[in-house]
Amino acid sequence: MLELFFSQVLNGIVIGFVYAMIALGFSLVFGVANIINFAQGALLMLGAFLTFTMVRLHVPLALAIPLAIAITTVTGMLIEKLALRPLQNAPYIAPLLSTLAIAIIFDAGAEMIWSAEIQSFPSPLSSFVILIGSAYITGVDILIVVLSLVVMASLMLFLSRTWTGKALRATAQDPEAAQQMGINVPLMRQFSFGLAGALGALAGVLIGMYYLSVFPQMGIPFGLKGFAAALLGGLSSVPGAIVGGMLLGIFESLASGYVGEGWRDVTAFSVLLLVLIVRPHGLFGNKSLDALGGASGASGGIPTTSVVASMAGSTGRTKQRVIDAPLPVLLGVIALFALLPVLSGSNYLMQIGVQAAIYAMLAVSLTLLTGSAGVISIGHAAFFGVGAYAAALASVAWSIPAEAAFLFAGVAGAVFAAVLYAPTLRLSGHTVGLATLAIGQIVYLVCLNWVDLTRGPMGIPGVQRPSLFIGGLDMRSLSAQYWQALVVLGIVVAIAFAVLNSPIGRTWRAIREDRLAAHASGVPVARYLTLAFLVSGFLAGLAGAQFAFLQNFVSPDSFIIDTSIVLISMIVLGGLGNITGALIGGVVLALLPEVLREFAEYRMVAYGLILLLLLRFRPQGLAGTR
Repeated sequence: MLELFFSQVLNGIVIGFVYAMIALGFSLVFGVANIINFAQGALLMLGAFLTFTMVRLHVPLALAIPLAIAITTVTGMLIEKLALRPLQNAPYIAPLLSTLAIAIIFDAGAEMIWSAEIQSFPSPLSSFVILIGSAYITGVDILIVVLSLVVMASLMLFLSRTWTGKALRATAQDPEAAQQMGINVPLMRQFSFGLAGALGALAGVLIGMYYLSVFPQMGIPFGLKGFAAALLGGLSSVPGAIVGGMLLGIFESLASGYVGEGWRDVTAFSVLLLVLIVRPHGLFGNKSLDALGGASGASGGIPTTSVVASMAGSTGRTKQRVIDAPLPVLLGVIALFALLPVLSGSNYLMQIGVQAAIYAMLAVSLTLLTGSAGVISIGHAAFFGVGAYAAALASVAWSIPAEAAFLFAGVAGAVFAAVLYAPTLRLSGHTVGLATLAIGQIVYLVCLNWVDLTRGPMGIPGVQRPSLFIGGLDMRSLSAQYWQALVVLGIVVAIAFAVLNSPIGRTWRAIREDRLAAHASGVPVARYLTLAFLVSGFLAGLAGAQFAFLQNFVSPDSFIIDTSIVLISMIVLGGLGNITGALIGGVVLALLPEVLREFAEYRMVAYGLILLLLLRFRPQGLAGTR
């Protein structure tokens, strides 16, 4: 037993060094540029594949690695200059979504160039093994540990001893004062992206050597692990990133050895959630920092009491026209779309229409929570999934009538949202978003691994389309499903309007604008936020039920972190807190991949580019922020 423990800890330390390397990239960019760079995972993947390609072209591995790191460093600097620098005065969330769009472009581009298949990666040291009792260490393990220690020590010396390192630290501490002292702040921000790219590329190479393989989508899981490690240690702390990576690797490895390989990621995100709840700024983070918002009140920081206001941008409220249609108009538009099966019998159009209606439901449910109540939910797909699984189980396993299945799905989404988000009530600012990200990942991983209930990756097949009104109305045809989706969408919009235009909605907006002031005025903030979770989860659960009945099948793959990111994109592009904007954003982002379908493999690249352009030229949203 002791040997197993030792072996797992040893494995955890090795992979923990890799996580620490990725986390350092996040910490550097956040500290200097105040941006969460979700393109870090894409740079990791790029470094690995550049090395892989050069080795295939017979470039020696010892030369291919530094060349790949150099190219990735330049790429990181170009990302900052071309995609992020123009967004400095945009809403706070626009740069974050831009990095996500860049990640989409890189991942899709990698699949086009190298295919989606797993590729063997050269690892000449993997055959060298040292036995320590029943445990063993490979040459790759030794390389990772030694090289990581050298890089981390060099980075610490660089930041503390060199002029450029001190300039980076000064920029991170106070950009305006650094500018007045003659430091080129834009150049320092660009340099931080380049340095993060170098660290990501090296981490990607080490991952390839450790697992003996690379694949185009590797940036997403390993990027999330590095991000979790950075948050665990404290997003603003370089030493914290190192310790966070070590702890995350050890926790994962122990969970793999004692609980099972399938639950190692659940353990990792559970630890992250626990740390966020108990110590929101991380183990070594600055207490004056919101985990994602920078120094409260400092230059470049985001006050935790007005997160969504900062996301919306003051210029968006005063200079941009807001489109906010009344409820009768929206219901009338939905009714007009009901004529589609009559005017056109195209199953293709109706299939797209149902999907667009589902996305619109989800966008409305999320804009209540994020746009109106000010709770940034990056794990909202979890409650969409809960609703879908609830409807599927009700239909397949328990033979519950369709009307009751819809209600059951909505209630399940509401209860799960209220219970799982309850620990976040103590959190403020962007730490809530990070906690919801962890919750979303945990729900997804539980659905993936709880085979007895969810059938795991095999999913639940045979979800029969319902007969409504206790078997009186057959809804099995696609046109019937289309009409059903429009009816459910109308109900979702009506509920959202009723709540937002009631004292509850006005109280949510007061909490969004200044939580502390609302609390000081006697508003029971926790109670109203719990109500926001309930309503938003209920509407997401209804969307999940409609999805289950449409697809006749439910699996965890439909509720991954990418889905939550798409939902966030919808409400930001439509306009935060604006139901009309949520509907527009939901429909546009649902239709966009279909419009680009003729581009075949290029469509996801085009999708990412369009998202970048929308964020660049209309960051307040297509309909404006309310």
